Parts: sequence; structure tokens; C-alpha cells
Amino acid sequence: MKRRDLAHAALAAAGSILLPRTVLADDEADVVVIGAGISGLNAAWLLTEAGLKVVVLEGADRIGGRVWSAYDSPTQPELGASQVGPSYARVLDAVGRLKIGLIGENREIMPFTFHLSGQLIRATDWPDHPANRTVGAERSISPASLGGSLIAKLNPMKELDDWLRPDFAQYDIAVGELLSRNGVSTEAQRLVGLTQDLWNTSALGLMQESFRGVFESKFAGARSEQVGGALVTRNTNASAADRWPKNFVGGASVFPKALANKLRKQVRTGQIVAAIDMDEVGVAVTSIDGAKVRAKFLISAIPFSTLRTVSISPNPEAGHQAAINTIGYAETARAFCTVKEPFWQQDGLPPSLYTDRGIRMFWVFDSHQHKGPYQATFVLTGNAAERLALLSPAAASQFLVSQLEQLRPAAKGQVKVHRFHAWGQQPLQKGCRHSFRPGQIAAFGNEMIKPWQRLHFAGEHTRRLDYGMEAAMESGERAALEVLQRI
Repeated sequence: MKRRDLAHAALAAAGSILLPRTVLADDEADVVVIGAGISGLNAAWLLTEAGLKVVVLEGADRIGGRVWSAYDSPTQPELGASQVGPSYARVLDAVGRLKIGLIGENREIMPFTFHLSGQLIRATDWPDHPANRTVGAERSISPASLGGSLIAKLNPMKELDDWLRPDFAQYDIAVGELLSRNGVSTEAQRLVGLTQDLWNTSALGLMQESFRGVFESKFAGARSEQVGGALVTRNTNASAADRWPKNFVGGASVFPKALANKLRKQVRTGQIVAAIDMDEVGVAVTSIDGAKVRAKFLISAIPFSTLRTVSISPNPEAGHQAAINTIGYAETARAFCTVKEPFWQQDGLPPSLYTDRGIRMFWVFDSHQHKGPYQATFVLTGNAAERLALLSPAAASQFLVSQLEQLRPAAKGQVKVHRFHAWGQQPLQKGCRHSFRPGQIAAFGNEMIKPWQRLHFAGEHTRRLDYGMEAAMESGERAALEVLQRI
């Protein structure tokens, strides 16, 4: 919160100087922001508060980026970010100022059954089961939590920014290499590899997320853990009013909409940027339809997976160009379902499923009513998600349900998919989130967020200390303050 106070002080000082301005034409601005996700909108809001004229360009026909409440689906699932953690200071501050309601999340993943090596196994039987071919202490760890547990055990971080220090470059290696160096068994590595790309993911990048989860767990009794490659934060033992994480009343999309409403100019949607041209006095941003906006400075808050399709002149220097061109974006595919009747009462096995078959994870959420319909989600990450996303949504949904019914015959006719969503298939994201490849943090992790001439960088991929929506807010705030120091 002290950082937030400093930010407001800087904005107030800048605003007192900048408010008496000459009115500019509609195709001119002080700052152009590309991307109307949480990061871009936060940057635009802060700059607007300082008295600057800001134009926000968004390529999609909606705002929010990877915050997307599917209001058009029967179960209205959250396709992207939806959780507000207890240490999300910037998000919570904005929520208070925007008068948005929050409610404690009431979706606990129900216990797992494992289907591994062709056998159905209760979680309680796993440590001593013959199919468990892991070694030593590994045997007692749930396969669904194995990757997160091993990374946490091997994580040397003591401070939130340790991952950016030069002496931590030794951990900027492939996850598989880290596990092999530390004697992790071949079978344990196979199980981790079901939901994590072992050889194209930086172990140091995962350590940053893991340690940030530990930090989160110190607040309000929250608990963070990796479940099959997905970060889950919860303290469901608390009362509804005190439970963390929290969700937005009305869906997560109310947050970017409220941010956009604080801007003087409406976000220009459907504006896919084609070119960025900078000179000694300003920057010109050209969209594919030929529309052009000139400004003194530009903040790019779009993923590098999209920015790499934009022509930038002058060409960024080598470090920036390498980051823009090569940072990976991990796929996550989800199918949002309802379960008509609790089929697990028929087969006598725990409801959720973790498997080495094609469906990978099937999460059933406790309705706390002990009757249907239950909410459930198929969750696939990495290569498994990429393969499934090659199918049409209808074919992917049919495959998932068919596979589940083969593994759990009692589920036949009980599970209905209402929405299938793969982030890699979204043309303006091309992935659920960035994923540093081995060696990339050491090569350009510190350099990639520095301004290139009049171009500043924001977005969750430029995070320093945080993750999730708080990382997006953090990066937007940083980019806004950088511009205010120059304008």
C-alpha cells in the first residue's frame, strides 16, 4: 500500500502541472495505450487522473483481455482471470474506489481419483499402491500436486525479486534439467510432464510463481498450491465474508468495464494495430484499417505473442526484439460443464479425476448443497491442451466427455459441456499466459521492460513482484509512472 500511496502522490504532482493543456484533436493524444486488458486500462486510468489525454486501442470487439466472463453461456463461467487474492493491494484499492462488490469464492475442488497406468486409484491408496513407481518421499505426494511440490522444495528464493538477480541465473534452466540434477525419479518426472512442459519451461519462472504463492498464503489464512499446473488459492474453511480468494459480484468482466468508465475517451475497440513509427517528437500508431493516432508516448499492454506481429520503427534493440519474438505463451484449454447427478456416489470413488489419458484433469466443485447440478471443468495445459485445441469446440467437448465416460462408466449421460475455450486459439492472445523458456530470464528478463525510445511496455508478462491480476495492475502502474517522468 505504500507503493500505491507514492504512486498517487506522483500522479497528483504531475496533474497539478499538466492540467492546463491545449485541447488536441481526436486523432492526437498525449499517450496511446494499446490493449484494453487490466494492465492497459490501469495505465490509462492513472494517466487520465494526471490530466493527460489518453487514447486506448483494443483489437477485439470487447475489453478485458484475459478477463472474460462468459455471460452468454448457461453457467456463465470465467474463461480467464477471476480470483482476487488477499495481498492484491492494487486490485483491492481499485475495487474500493470503483465501488465494485466482492464475494468470497465458494468453489472448492472435490477430492481426486487418479487414473494412471490404466488403473483407477483412490488418493488415499496412492502412497502404497503398486502403480506408484515414484521413489522415496515422492510416493506420498499427490500426482496432481507433484510438480508444484517439487518446485517449492527446490526453490531458493527468499525475496519476491530474487528471480531477477544475476546469481539466480543458475536456476534459469529447463524444469526437466532441474529435476534430474536433484535426483527426482524418472516416474515423478513423467507425472509432472503430464501438465508441464519439462524442457521448454524455465524452472526459475516457475519458482517466481511458487514463491509468490507462498507470499500470498501469509495473508488472511489463504493457501496457494499448484494443482496439475494450475495455481489454486483458497481458504474455504473461513466464513463466506472472510473467505479468500474473492470473486467479483456480477462476474470478473465488471472490473475492466469499471476501469474503462473512468476514462475520458471511450476505448476504441476493433482497432488491430499494424505499425508503430517513432521519431524525435512523437509516435504514430496505425491500425490495419488505416486509422492513425499520434501521441508523445506509447504504452504497449498487449502480449508479446501479438506485439511480434506489429511493425515497429525504429527496430527495437536486440534484447527487446529477442523478448518480443521468442517468449513462449502456454496454452490452457477448459471445458465448462454441469454434472446432472453425482455419479461418484454410484462408483464409490472421489469425484475429481487426474489421469495420464487425454483429458488430464476433471475438476468437480463442491456445491455445498450435496445435490446436482454440480459445476465441473475439464482442464488441460501445455501440449495436451494444444493437441485438443486442434479440434473444433464441439469435437473437443465430445472427446472429453467420451474419455471421461470410458474411465468412469458411472458418468455416462451425466456430464454436459456448455462452453469449450482454448486461449491459444484466441488471435489477440495466442496463449493463456507467458512462459519463459530456459535461459530467457537471464538473457533479457531485466531488460525487456525498459522503454524503447517512446515505447513503454506493460502487461502481466512484464511483472516483477506479483502474479495474476495484481501483476497486470503492477505493470500498468509502472508504465504510467515511467511516462509521467518523461512527459
